[in-house]
Amino acid sequence: MGNLYKIIIIILGISFLASCTQSVRTNVKRFHHLPAPSGEKIVIVPMDPANNSSIEFQDYAALVGNALARFGYVPANGEEADLIVELDYGVGEGQQTVRSTGMYGSMFYGGYYGRYFNPWYSYRSRYFYRGGFYPRPYYYGGMYDPFGYYPMSYSQTFRTYTNYTRHLKMIIKPKGEGVQNLYEGEVTSRGRHNRLHEVMPYMVEAFFINFPGVSGASERISIEIPES
Repeated sequence: MGNLYKIIIIILGISFLASCTQSVRTNVKRFHHLPAPSGEKIVIVPMDPANNSSIEFQDYAALVGNALARFGYVPANGEEADLIVELDYGVGEGQQTVRSTGMYGSMFYGGYYGRYFNPWYSYRSRYFYRGGFYPRPYYYGGMYDPFGYYPMSYSQTFRTYTNYTRHLKMIIKPKGEGVQNLYEGEVTSRGRHNRLHEVMPYMVEAFFINFPGVSGASERISIEIPES
């Protein structure tokens, strides 16, 4: 039993450490017929003209621009752009979720350990090895042992929290009127806070994993948050 307890403690410890690791879980979907980059000049603009003067937009545009540069695109820097990159971002209002958890109370203390709780242990039936249901030592007794059964109790608790959906959309298209989009993509992430600026770097990182990706497919990507 000692070794069994040690194994259980180790497993619980590993599970606890794993649960402490924070990450941003995202879903990335895209549709495109984007040709391989060959040094095209790009300019990044907001889908919503109201964000033209937004500092927040400029920060997110810098993240996306740096990511695109790794694939061979270059900023137009005032020159005529070959491609227009449009961005949109936001956070939903949030949805409440109620989660219930249950826990069992008493255990079935029959069997070998029943003798420590039952003064009538020595008078038990000879068909129960050491008072238990199983024919070998160190096993907990079964619920059919008339002296070793302890009723089980069950308690339930409820937690309420709010989940927010955060998103970043990107469209890449040639410059000009009436042109067809070359790339349409979106990354979404659900979490318990609406501070978009905190998760945006991880959402952008997930967006550009396997870029441009398989058209018409969705991909779940988890980005681990480094410890501070």
